[in-house]
Amino acid sequence: MAVTASEGPAMRAVRDAYPQLEALDAKAERIVAAARELYTVRGYDETNVADIAEEAGVGVATVYRRFGTKHNLIRFAVAYEARRVLMIVVNAISKPEDPVASLCEGFSVLVREASAPKLLTRSLRNSSVAGEIRSELSDPTMIAGGRELLARAIEAWQAAGSLPAYDAAVVSELLSRLLMSLVANPEGVLPVRDAADAYAFARRHVAVLLFPAS
Repeated sequence: MAVTASEGPAMRAVRDAYPQLEALDAKAERIVAAARELYTVRGYDETNVADIAEEAGVGVATVYRRFGTKHNLIRFAVAYEARRVLMIVVNAISKPEDPVASLCEGFSVLVREASAPKLLTRSLRNSSVAGEIRSELSDPTMIAGGRELLARAIEAWQAAGSLPAYDAAVVSELLSRLLMSLVANPEGVLPVRDAADAYAFARRHVAVLLFPAS
């Protein structure tokens, strides 16, 4: 998908983090979007290539020609979902002068999305491809995408004097792994039942990562 003139550096960074999606033409992206939607609503095992082709408005042969099998679409669908969630988080970050408030807001939005009934990874958690979903979300490419985006934000805050100088990549890696793990499986004992809880939790336990001890 092409970057529009209205997109800022952060949104462009999200797109740059998923080159496998940016390399898709409009027809291939429709196929991936259709697969993501149907896997989420119906389930992976209940969806076939003909369903995906119909949803995308293309022929079955086109799906096979572009992606080979339904199974090969999984990594693209997961990347599409991860990028979608990150874009929502980027849009939620509206306080560039306040890194703590910005990170907490982004975290609370992420928790909301991770808990949504229509989240792809939630729908596929008990499917025959559950193991591959976890593997894709912990893949170095996925982690690196989140790390790159977060590092840009941290470096901007450092340049503005809002954060001390340190290696932004290290802190960004920690945050990226945390965020991806929540997308992969939001269930657990963390007190993040709603947006307010998530914001308070992030302020108490996550924001401290922005100020590592020297």
